[in-house]
Amino acid sequence: MFEKLFEVFSRREKASSIVEVKPLTEEFRNRVLLLLRDKLQYDFTPFLSELHQQATYLYGKFGLSGSTAHSSPADDLVNFFLTCQDENCLDLIEIIFRSNLRGISWPDNPLIPTINQFFSIDALPYHLTNYSIEEYETMLYGSPATGMRIVEYPQIIRKDSELVHQNAMEPALRLLTAPIFKNANEEFLKALEDHRKGDYRDCLTKCGSAFESVMKVLCEKNSLPFKSTDTASTLLRTLLANGQLEQFWEQPLMLIATLRNRLSSSHGAGTQEKRIPEYVATYTVNSTASAILLLCSAFR
Repeated sequence: MFEKLFEVFSRREKASSIVEVKPLTEEFRNRVLLLLRDKLQYDFTPFLSELHQQATYLYGKFGLSGSTAHSSPADDLVNFFLTCQDENCLDLIEIIFRSNLRGISWPDNPLIPTINQFFSIDALPYHLTNYSIEEYETMLYGSPATGMRIVEYPQIIRKDSELVHQNAMEPALRLLTAPIFKNANEEFLKALEDHRKGDYRDCLTKCGSAFESVMKVLCEKNSLPFKSTDTASTLLRTLLANGQLEQFWEQPLMLIATLRNRLSSSHGAGTQEKRIPEYVATYTVNSTASAILLLCSAFR
């Protein structure tokens, strides 16, 4: 029941963010509630009550808003959503998609792109990712069948540049929701999480891991020989030797692995503490997204 409930935005953001971000607007909060009202119609009030139940467990409170002692669960939830801290509002949006609430379908839920549109309308630096799904073999009435299950639930990530987000980050995140990129998707989402928390060394580590995972998938998909222990340089050379990209791409693409090897937490710092500036981590995250898109486009 509580497996995914506590993996919400505010708990992933325990460390205070170094960068101040634009606060959520009143209009954004209103639009989300209006969208849910129009989408769910007669199920809207029961939906709010179910969401209220999940939120009370998350925050350990019987009432959320403290507005009145006699308000209904639905009214209490609405009051809380409109007045709470930004991180709690983002929590509630994430809970909507991970708690089996009525009226919430997957994997192609129309609420997700609309909420992202609302973020953009008010120039809010957030993006709601989609579900990541994988197929699995099962039995149905005694016969083999193929089922689908959720690997990653929608998460709210911070975006720092609209141009980079639209042309690199969002397409990369969408591409990584494919089942074959399950591990790379998990690693890249964790890299983004580390970036938000200011854990820049760990961010570089996970960017390198995601990049390697994507290259292994592409090698396997294209029947190219590789070992599970191959380094990023070996994997990249294998791909470049068997694709349309010219050899001069090796140096710029290898920079992601070089940053991990030189600056990340994957190797001991010795007597010198390694301090990674935010701009280096931001560059690495954006470069990883761009590199993933480039290789996947060249080897699809």
